[in-house]
Amino acid sequence: MKNWIKTSIAAAIIATGAIGSTAALAWGGHCDGPRGGKAGWSQMAPEQMKAKMAARAELHMARLELALALAPEQKPAFERFKADMKSRAERMGSMMAERRAAEPPKTAIERMQRMEEMSKLRQAEMGEARKSVETFYATLSDAQKTVFDAEFEKMGRKGERGMKGGGPRDGGSMGPGRG
Repeated sequence: MKNWIKTSIAAAIIATGAIGSTAALAWGGHCDGPRGGKAGWSQMAPEQMKAKMAARAELHMARLELALALAPEQKPAFERFKADMKSRAERMGSMMAERRAAEPPKTAIERMQRMEEMSKLRQAEMGEARKSVETFYATLSDAQKTVFDAEFEKMGRKGERGMKGGGPRDGGSMGPGRG
């Protein structure tokens, strides 16, 4: 390969990297996600995070209630389900705030212990959430269960596409509530 071609390719690669770095710095150095996405959550104050999580949860529950077209006799069960989910979200928000306020672990062992503790807490929370979902789910008709399943899968996602399968281009799926 001729020397001028190698030099041109190297210059193009360096220029592309410089443009990307400049854009990342202009965004405040947050290179881990799209602007306006979840990347900014780590920079939020705990009160802001709690408020944003609460608003998002309310929106999801309102959409779910509308999609299910609940009968009057199903409304009390939905309200209990909604209250359970709200209290779970508040506990999670408080846990996140406490974790942020705590001194970060200094050693690999301390980090692993902290991750293990968080895993146990999440597991317990998931068990409680499952019981709440099972109780509400039992009150639904077969058609409503189909709607609930589809809506519940979307609850963890932001948008319809996201990172699925091998990437956003292929339209595959990473699994329920992901992407």
